[in-house]
Amino acid sequence: MYVILGGAHNGKRKYAEKVIAQLPAKELIIYEGYLPQPEEIKENERYIVSNFEQMILPYLHESEEKVAQQIFGQIMQIAEQAELICIFTDTSRGVVPLEKEARQLRDTCGRLYQKLCNEAQTVIRVWYGIPQILKGDSHEQN
Repeated sequence: MYVILGGAHNGKRKYAEKVIAQLPAKELIIYEGYLPQPEEIKENERYIVSNFEQMILPYLHESEEKVAQQIFGQIMQIAEQAELICIFTDTSRGVVPLEKEARQLRDTCGRLYQKLCNEAQTVIRVWYGIPQILKGDSHEQN
């Protein structure tokens, strides 16, 4: 599993495309704000999952840890079956939101991202278009 993270509009997708171009060809399936169902996963496909905030929003009435663990488990099932690239928007920098729901969303995302980064083989932060490998290898040819 790859994790590519960074601030909004910092070049994460462009970098993901660059990395994917260096990998063996596979069909690419993109999920924005939701996860594929287990029966949809095929070994010969590559999946990009992003917009985790949308996945978490419906569960703000539940505990942060419970929600993070539930989504983490679903993502790990996908990663066991197929190649997976997760794109995270880093919301941990800047002003802490005043609204309880906004803080809970930010905190739940942070808990989920910690779990996924710990399990990922490769973690890359993209800031202002510049990639920084935090863990593993980017597989990118310069």
